[in-house]
Amino acid sequence: MIFVDDNIPYLTSILEQKAQVFRFNGRILQNSELIEYDCDTLFVRSTTIADENLLKNTNIRFLGTSTSGIDHIDTRYLHNNKIHFVFAPGSNANSVAEYVIYSILSWSRIFGISLKESSLGIIGFGHIGKLVAQYANLMGMKVLVNDPPLNNVNFEFPDYVEYEELDVICSKSDILTNHVPFTVKGKYATKNLLDFNVISQLRKNALLIHTSRGEIVNEEALLKCIHDNPIEAVVDVWENEPTINIELAKKSFLCTPHIAGYSLDGKIKGVMQMIDAYELFKGDKFDLTSINFLLSSYHPLLPEQYHDYESLFKLLKQSRKLDDDHYNLMYSLKLPKNEKAFAFDKLRKNYPMRREIL
Repeated sequence: MIFVDDNIPYLTSILEQKAQVFRFNGRILQNSELIEYDCDTLFVRSTTIADENLLKNTNIRFLGTSTSGIDHIDTRYLHNNKIHFVFAPGSNANSVAEYVIYSILSWSRIFGISLKESSLGIIGFGHIGKLVAQYANLMGMKVLVNDPPLNNVNFEFPDYVEYEELDVICSKSDILTNHVPFTVKGKYATKNLLDFNVISQLRKNALLIHTSRGEIVNEEALLKCIHDNPIEAVVDVWENEPTINIELAKKSFLCTPHIAGYSLDGKIKGVMQMIDAYELFKGDKFDLTSINFLLSSYHPLLPEQYHDYESLFKLLKQSRKLDDDHYNLMYSLKLPKNEKAFAFDKLRKNYPMRREIL
């Protein structure tokens, strides 16, 4: 039996060409269900903690997550128990990059800020950080980058970015966005990476965009800086999802329910990576006509179109409708206390089909 998170589009219908599929709610999946239905293949998202508690005594031999982050996966347990594991690095990178660019454009329009005279600081130069830097460069912005793991192995950064240490990048940036993985231990641990000491170094009226993982930014520190500095914040990820910080949501310039990477294109690319890996594992082939057709309809903007900020803003506003996501989340916070968390998950589960344009 194959188990598929019911928030992963298209995957179920494709797998049903060859096998029986059971769809589940990722936040409430139980070990007993996997055992009872003799699950041997499991596809999850970030709402499912895939560790010994979930997987012990099961017959699972293949586990895939259609996300680029894997902090919800106990990879050591999978390795020790010979469970084949795959994930989807970079699948939602362009979706998140669009979210960042829209946030920047919206902020600059409302506060009358010239982006050609602004500096963008990017913490983390992985799949998302590279795209954000590329788009910001096309828009004529100055781009600063911080990524110690890459810098310490002499990674060659593009000539259109300047490398800076964390404290320097904060003091020099008009806009700061972070795209690092969530890690708790080790030399490059990122839990609470952006604490009060870091955030307080941002310039007055700067914009902080938070789209990585909730625990990377200390929310109380961010709230204090919003109040004292002041700065503006865009928040898509939260420390205690699905129970989020209501005060921070109300103080944010833009707040959304962890959907920055939820474009239809990003989800499809994640599904494609899952299918490719599963085909190799099983030695089988699936008919992918339906999603190949959707992917072929994507036509990104030309480089010269990034100079027209007004047109770029309108195109992103129309295609991604992120302001709608903001209003929907804010409305959900008016619900009774015991309904707020359910509403947060519902906004994610029932997310509309939104296409990428960049």
